[in-house]
Amino acid sequence: MKVSLQPRVWRRSVPHAWNKTEFLQPAKIAGCIAISALNVLWRGHGILRTAATPVRLSAVAIGGYVLMTAAEFLWLVYKGPKFTGFESPTAAKAVAQPDSTDPLVAELSELAPAELREETLELANAMKSFEAGSDREFINALAGAIPAASDAEKDEVLDKQSAVLMEHNLQTWRAYREQFYRPARAFRDELRKRLGIRNVNSEPRIPALDQAVLSGAKPITQAANYLAGLARRLR
Repeated sequence: MKVSLQPRVWRRSVPHAWNKTEFLQPAKIAGCIAISALNVLWRGHGILRTAATPVRLSAVAIGGYVLMTAAEFLWLVYKGPKFTGFESPTAAKAVAQPDSTDPLVAELSELAPAELREETLELANAMKSFEAGSDREFINALAGAIPAASDAEKDEVLDKQSAVLMEHNLQTWRAYREQFYRPARAFRDELRKRLGIRNVNSEPRIPALDQAVLSGAKPITQAANYLAGLARRLR
């Protein structure tokens, strides 16, 4: 079970790429003009070879410029900042951060309290939805097991169910680690800082947040509820 965060990621990365695209770059314009001139000089060949020379020059130069600009934009989208989907679109981007600092930490530090609270609650809801969907998939997988008649068949069914359980737990852990662990820790640390919680030992131990350990009946929901509780205390 995966919660799609891609729409939120696109809302962050596309404006960033648009702002970084250089529309009036001299080298790009000169390159398009040079290609257009070479196309005209290649008599009897090339693009629009039956058209008038001014049309060929303009069409090839403009077409080449559009293609190069579109390619630059798509490249910036692909190679730009790796947003998680939970950063604020209004957070300041100009603050220089050391390479060792998680960019998400810098993003969260710039959020207003109300915006941080809203983003945290959205993350908590996504985490709970992810765990609920993962549990449903596991139950559906077990429901399809064939009833066993003999002891040998029962043992075989139990072995298969154990294998399914181990595979399910591994897949859930990997998906949680990839999608939620890093942003959840960053939100937790920022909320604790805003709330003035200096003695972290006084806070409850949440294995899913502390070490990405999914132990217990609802470990991800436990982490989500803790984040939501911190967010609701923020004023």
